[in-house]
Amino acid sequence: MTGKGKRRKGDLLFDVIIVILLCVIAFSLFKVASILNEYQKGTREYKQIAEDADLKLEENRLHVDWKALKKKNSDVKAWIYSKGTVINYPVVQGDDNSFYLHRLLNKEYNFKGTLFIDYRVAKPFDDFNTIIYGHRMKDGSMFKPLVKYREEDYYRKHKVMQLATPKHQYDLVIFAAVTIPARSSMYKCTFETRKEKEAYLEKIREKTVLTTDIQVSADDRIVMMSTCTYEFDNARVVVYGKLIEKD
Repeated sequence: MTGKGKRRKGDLLFDVIIVILLCVIAFSLFKVASILNEYQKGTREYKQIAEDADLKLEENRLHVDWKALKKKNSDVKAWIYSKGTVINYPVVQGDDNSFYLHRLLNKEYNFKGTLFIDYRVAKPFDDFNTIIYGHRMKDGSMFKPLVKYREEDYYRKHKVMQLATPKHQYDLVIFAAVTIPARSSMYKCTFETRKEKEAYLEKIREKTVLTTDIQVSADDRIVMMSTCTYEFDNARVVVYGKLIEKD
């Protein structure tokens, strides 16, 4: 083969490699653009939901137009708000723990999903332990702030959240933050006896990384807020709050 022929073959191979690289770059840019669009779509939707629900915080109470919110989705059970953070979302409960994992309140697919109550909770916020799940999004939204509760300084600045249901207003007083496996026995909804509740609270005290003076007993109602963390495979960070009814 002549030197000229070798150069042509080399040039062709180089051109093929360039085309492949350009295709890879184009595909990567498309994926990134798609992800960013999903994030932005979710953000816009939640902003619109807050406007439609006429959401206001007045005298430390959440004002929510429940009729308008229920018209959007009858699965809505509550609204949760944490001052100075992005946590300001409706909370739903579906028939399983997967439907709202990647669906917005309008039930359209989106990475962000919706904050949702474990389907096994019979009476949300009336039962001893109400479990709420939410994503830890890379843009800092949804339940991302929960991971910071393992830091004492952050906890001191955000000790109380607000939670509203169609019938009641609550302070959600944070008292513990733990890191557990996704399949931990801590994800417990049913308690038959007072002794079971006391044993559960003792487990929380043993695992929490927070030092608080909040007293919690078997007579109280608590909320377990769960999101992803990455200390180990399928790890979850859970923040516990004590419900204190305002009215």
